[in-house]
Amino acid sequence: MRRSLPLFVSAIAMMATLVACGGGADSGDAADAASAYPDGAIVIQPVGNEMRYAQTEFTVEAGQEVTVVFENTATSPAMQHNVLILNTDSDEDAERVGIAGMTAGAEAEYVPDDPAVFAYTPMSLPGQTVQVTFTAPTEPGRYRYICTFPGHYSLMQGVMIVT
Repeated sequence: MRRSLPLFVSAIAMMATLVACGGGADSGDAADAASAYPDGAIVIQPVGNEMRYAQTEFTVEAGQEVTVVFENTATSPAMQHNVLILNTDSDEDAERVGIAGMTAGAEAEYVPDDPAVFAYTPMSLPGQTVQVTFTAPTEPGRYRYICTFPGHYSLMQGVMIVT
């Protein structure tokens, strides 16, 4: 028993050191991940554990290839998110699609089969990063984006501006 106690203490100390060192490695990995995004990628994050996007507007050129990256920096398990871009900026369409997302369910990643849906990222759990690449509309205008996880669409919105 006496011999195993020092080994046990050493093992605990080694695990604590590895966990402490892990934070520094993650910081470098995050920088590497950001550089792995395509040039000009639009990066969107939530505001902590709130049902809000930190970036509520971005601008692209008509017909441009666009990559939207969603970094789910939330930590609460309830803060699953996606970015669903509509082909309109209509309040009515955003509400209809948001409600339909709830009934589409988890199997469909809360993305409804609706003609207003233009593009979308997969659903992301806290800590996950997802992305979608699409060609921006050729018609200049404002295009709403929302999160369709149940209950989020009314607060979690932004606008893609096509010039």
